[in-house]
Amino acid sequence: MTDLGSALEHAGGSGKNKEGISIGTFLASLATAIIVFAVEFLCFLLLKGKLTRIYQPRTYLVSDRERTQPSPPGLFRWIAPVFRTSSTEFIQKCGLDAYFFLRYLRMLLKIFVPLGCLLLPVLLPLNKVGGKDTSYKNNTISDGQWNVTGLDQLAWGNVRPENTSRYWGHLIMAVIAIFYVCGVFFDELRGYIRLRQAYLTSPQHRLRASATTVLVTAIPESWLSVDALETLYDVFPGGIRNIWINRNFDDLNEKVKQRDELALKLEAAETDLIIKCKKAQLKQARAAAKKTGKNPNAVETQEKKDADRMASEMALDGGVSSGNPHQARTLDQILHRTKSKKKPVEPGHRKRLNPFDPAMEAAGAVGQGVGKLGKSMMGGIRKVEHGLDGTLTRSGGYVPEDGISIPEHHAEHEEINEASPDEPRVWLEDPRDNTEPIVEAGASEARPVSRPKRPFWKSQLSKDSKTSHNSEPDELPLTAPESPVEPEEAFDSESSNSPVKEKSKSVNFKEGDRVKGEEYPIAYNEGFENEEFGEPLWQKYIKPKDRDTMRLPIFGISWMPSLWLIGKKVDTIDYCRKELARLNLEIEIDQQHPEKFPLMNSAFIQFNHQVAAHMACQAVSHHVPKQMAPRIVEISPDDVIWDNMSIKWWERYLRTFGIIAVVCGMVIGWAFPVAFTGLLSQLSYLEAAFTWLSWLSKLPAWFLSAIQGVLPAICLAILMALLPLILRFLSRTQGLSTGMAVELAVQNYYFAFLFVQLFLVVTISSSFSTIISNVTDVTSWPELLAQNIPSSSNYFFSYMILQAMSVSAGALVQIVNLVSWFILAPILDKTARKKWGRTTNLNQMQWGTFFPVYTTLASIGLIYCVIAPLILIFNVITFGLFWFVYRYNTLYVTKFRFDTGGLLFPRAINQLFTGLYVMELSLIGLFFLVRDTQGEVACEGQAIIMIIVLFLTAGYQFLLNDAFGPLFRYLPITLEDDAVRRDEEFARAQRARLGLPNEEEDPAETIEHQLAEHEHQQHEVDRMSRDIEMKTLESSSDRQSHHHMQRPHLGPHRTSWADRSPNRRSPYYKTHSDTQVPSVQRLRDKIAQDAEAQGPPSRNLGPTLFAGIHDELEDLTPDERDQLTQRAFQHDALRAKRPVIWIPRDDLGISDDEVYRTQRFSKHIWVSNEYQALDGKCHTIFSRSPPDFSEVDLIQL
Repeated sequence: MTDLGSALEHAGGSGKNKEGISIGTFLASLATAIIVFAVEFLCFLLLKGKLTRIYQPRTYLVSDRERTQPSPPGLFRWIAPVFRTSSTEFIQKCGLDAYFFLRYLRMLLKIFVPLGCLLLPVLLPLNKVGGKDTSYKNNTISDGQWNVTGLDQLAWGNVRPENTSRYWGHLIMAVIAIFYVCGVFFDELRGYIRLRQAYLTSPQHRLRASATTVLVTAIPESWLSVDALETLYDVFPGGIRNIWINRNFDDLNEKVKQRDELALKLEAAETDLIIKCKKAQLKQARAAAKKTGKNPNAVETQEKKDADRMASEMALDGGVSSGNPHQARTLDQILHRTKSKKKPVEPGHRKRLNPFDPAMEAAGAVGQGVGKLGKSMMGGIRKVEHGLDGTLTRSGGYVPEDGISIPEHHAEHEEINEASPDEPRVWLEDPRDNTEPIVEAGASEARPVSRPKRPFWKSQLSKDSKTSHNSEPDELPLTAPESPVEPEEAFDSESSNSPVKEKSKSVNFKEGDRVKGEEYPIAYNEGFENEEFGEPLWQKYIKPKDRDTMRLPIFGISWMPSLWLIGKKVDTIDYCRKELARLNLEIEIDQQHPEKFPLMNSAFIQFNHQVAAHMACQAVSHHVPKQMAPRIVEISPDDVIWDNMSIKWWERYLRTFGIIAVVCGMVIGWAFPVAFTGLLSQLSYLEAAFTWLSWLSKLPAWFLSAIQGVLPAICLAILMALLPLILRFLSRTQGLSTGMAVELAVQNYYFAFLFVQLFLVVTISSSFSTIISNVTDVTSWPELLAQNIPSSSNYFFSYMILQAMSVSAGALVQIVNLVSWFILAPILDKTARKKWGRTTNLNQMQWGTFFPVYTTLASIGLIYCVIAPLILIFNVITFGLFWFVYRYNTLYVTKFRFDTGGLLFPRAINQLFTGLYVMELSLIGLFFLVRDTQGEVACEGQAIIMIIVLFLTAGYQFLLNDAFGPLFRYLPITLEDDAVRRDEEFARAQRARLGLPNEEEDPAETIEHQLAEHEHQQHEVDRMSRDIEMKTLESSSDRQSHHHMQRPHLGPHRTSWADRSPNRRSPYYKTHSDTQVPSVQRLRDKIAQDAEAQGPPSRNLGPTLFAGIHDELEDLTPDERDQLTQRAFQHDALRAKRPVIWIPRDDLGISDDEVYRTQRFSKHIWVSNEYQALDGKCHTIFSRSPPDFSEVDLIQL
């Protein structure tokens, strides 16, 4: 144990090893960093124009509201737009968190650039001229006691004892630096509050439900009812709009998670089954060609070409589907419940079934070149360079719509076949429509020449069945007793969105009446294996033992792991089918009876006015301490952590205390595993310290060198990658209510960890016992810091320049993404869903572990700005490069789903005070350690002044937070009047765009005029070309802001926003049905339909076709927004929809056979092979989004 302790002690204090580093050595490190930066930056310049999906996905793979204009081509022309993008546009596209992160980096430049200009000309001469390096080097005086070399000649310790008066200059510069930094903090916080308030009170933000909704936790049971909460909170201005009392759906949520996991397994197993059959068929064809004397390679090549052609046709063509529950997945279905009218599709044209499908036209990239992904997300396909286009279209799986043309005579032939009595028409489900079945692709759409083979029993069953042609496949009889739960005929978004009829509610559940072991109807045909459906087609190509298998959890307990060689081995497809059918049925029944689940002690309360929500958060709600608290506003519904909604106040305190204790232990104890990784680079030391490691000397020298060079870095990278995951897990366990609250907590924990590990351990401790032995003696802290900090400055010079060069260029070239696309994707992405997910899911920023890295670097810069002022140069280079790189990435690469409203910014500024405090403590210790020629303390005065400055800094931080603290999160009442006026101006501008009458006009007199005018405009639009339509549509959004800003105020002026009725609605909505309201979204849909009807899809239709994605709340009417809000604040488990098993279509008919067999096994499994196929290389390709994709999930409420 002693040997191990000494070994770990040997690994500490790495910063002190750089003491006295020569200028030549430092320049060598600098040259290495510059070379790495140049190589990575050159790679970025060469790849940027070719790999649009990696380097510019935000130019097409996000909604129009967030989309960035593509950067101009050329090696360096892309730089100008990075600087020219205005703050307003940046906030609109990226959010406040991204903006304030870049503003934080800019603030650091605002600190270090002036400090560098002031401190460097003053302190460098004071340290260098006539310093110790000239009189005491080469052991000429005092036995080399003050031998100062290298970059240390420019630091604090180079001042002679006879020149101690120079330290007054250091004191003055330190005081100026501290006062200036504090002034910058004040100015930035004031600007932060002003900008945050402007953003939160903007009309666009106030439309969101999160702006007016408050989460109230720890509600006592006596207040846990809608009436009680309404009575309590209706005292605030405007009254209450909605109340949602949360229920404990933990059991239901576990079922949903298990179902989703099983669905993915079943989808992967079915896909693998089809791939194996296709590979076996190709192998058989090769063997047959060899027997007949043909060239097997030529035959195989031709087979693959034919398969590729047919796969492209099938991927663009509709397939078959069974078990579609017709749950609402588009905005129109949820809001308007319109019945889509089927119209014949002309040969060669495609009908859009999913509004997000145009995303896939943009997502085409990945296959033969990630560059192909640079197409417009909404259908337009941008031209990109083709240098890498030959490597990735198939691996990415996307098939562009215009990549193949289907001859018209094929469609005519299929229509004849469909009408012929030999092959009766089979009705299949359209995932978009809610009432009528659609004909299997081919009856109304063009189809490939060679159809996949149908199982022989399909036609026979269709002939013999008593079911009419208008019945859906789900309705075919099963031999097993049927479930009383039937699919709904219409969408019902307000009844849990579950496809279960009211007649299934045979049991009346009381409040919280949930019984363990509840019995559910049978979900699948138990006699399916014994029925005569014929042998499955896959048996013609592979054996049963070739199918995928899986191990069940040990002991049959669901939460136990399933281990290799342990647990029952089952067929994956058979097992997952049964479990998926069972879970689908149970979940949909449970969703229809939410009243049987117990209430949680929390609720969401939506007010009519934003200021009322902020007042409710700050008011004391209950007479008992900690009851009905905390109350949180600005919560995104999708960001809620539902598992933490029922935590009691005392439980939250216990969890917080325990988590903080664990984090503190990690902060201190993490140094030991990190030190152990460092020992791996010193194997010779380990060999001498531990006799049982003597065998290391027998290993080859090259092998030892490889281990010492690679293994420490890999182990350290794994440790550092695990840390953020551990911290986030601990923060969630702490009981925080939202993901953004978790990020704020992680920001605190991660900064504490980095500051201790990256600075204190590296700088102070020559051994780990040093910190532990001195941490209890507060008076020794200044001396401890003073003795160790100056000698480690050179280490941070090298560290910062390496961070600036290598990390910034690495973030620009995106090495991780390149590895993900070119190495991991071909290996891991076997199903079309995985390929679709990799294509459409952009990188997302996790701010909790992002801010602290740069806060730590800035704190180190503040600590050394007076002690070793040369660090200011490296601070400027570091933060300048990071500002530029991350400004590019936030504009073009990273997607931001959730936002704290910039709350990380003031917290990061408060963390920067840590750097000021450590700098002041260090200077206090250094001043007390300065000795004159007589060996006496020479800088007592400076030390005392610095002690005073330390207390003044602490007082300043307290007053700063006391003054600004309430405004960091909440809005003052004084802003409401101006906000209401802006709301009214914005509403008038919106009504003008919607074509609705003003409130002052009589709707009875204006509605006919408005509709007539709208009809006339539509006739004019029909006569325009599509290009003109696009320009009109794009320019209208540009004119919107200008229009509503300059429109004069009309109508009577209200003296107070509180005088308005809490349920105010336009008379238009009272007298006319929803379907008559000509909203902007419906006008967009009409234009898109007209444009599509004029001809085949065009490369320039991206902006128009994007109207299919409804993600802008201002384009919806108030009633429509309210409907979305009613759905959004339901529990995740209550909103969960039945997943689809999306499998590829193949020319052998295996896929169709699996769909039909699944259909007869259970009507509670949704399986589809629509718009997905298998190509000649047995890779999945697709042309649409998954059928179960819901566009409503894209809307930020």
